[in-house]
Amino acid sequence: MRMMTGKGQWTVLPKLSILSLALLLGACSSSPTPNYYTLATQVTPLPSSKVKVIEVLPVGLPDRINRAPMVIQDATGKSKILENERWTSTLASELRDNVSAGLQQKLGAVDRYNSGMAGGKVSYRVATDFSHFDVVTTDVARKSMAVAVAWIVKRNDPNITLDPNSNQNQQLACRMSFSQPIGGDSTSVQDIVRVASASLGQVIDAMAVSIASLDSKVPLRIEGAVCS
Repeated sequence: MRMMTGKGQWTVLPKLSILSLALLLGACSSSPTPNYYTLATQVTPLPSSKVKVIEVLPVGLPDRINRAPMVIQDATGKSKILENERWTSTLASELRDNVSAGLQQKLGAVDRYNSGMAGGKVSYRVATDFSHFDVVTTDVARKSMAVAVAWIVKRNDPNITLDPNSNQNQQLACRMSFSQPIGGDSTSVQDIVRVASASLGQVIDAMAVSIASLDSKVPLRIEGAVCS
């Protein structure tokens, strides 16, 4: 095989170079296509909820896991990034979108954060911070979902003039943490997504009860969470 040099002369391309070029092009064309996943929480509405408007802020999440590729950690803290197994957006965006959708379904409310809804109605602003939403390898094959989250619900009633030095009955701070096993010895990415979705659903259930509790001004028992 001949090719033109920069000086306008022809030269012979060695057979080995031709083979190497073919292998390189073949490797590029056979790069695996990433798989994309999204959290899919299942929630049951709270029949007693009278909350109509919420405002779910972007969630806080450590930089180490706030990315589109999934991250798995071992017991020593070493992380493995699964470049071909990805969330449809960054994990923080996945969490915020699902918290918003879940709370709207649970409470029968509208999230005005991105809706352009005007003020004038009682609303509940929700600020959430996940210190852990980690997939952790507990031994050679077994994995678990570790969740640690805190949130603050703040009531905003534009029809009432409040003493700026008093937040009594206007704010509730909660936290919860738990661990959920993922599958058995042959854990798949689908198992990880399923347990991650179920874990987030558990958080959403607790958050919805805390908002309803603040709205009704009646203390409610929130399973797995501590509020003050």
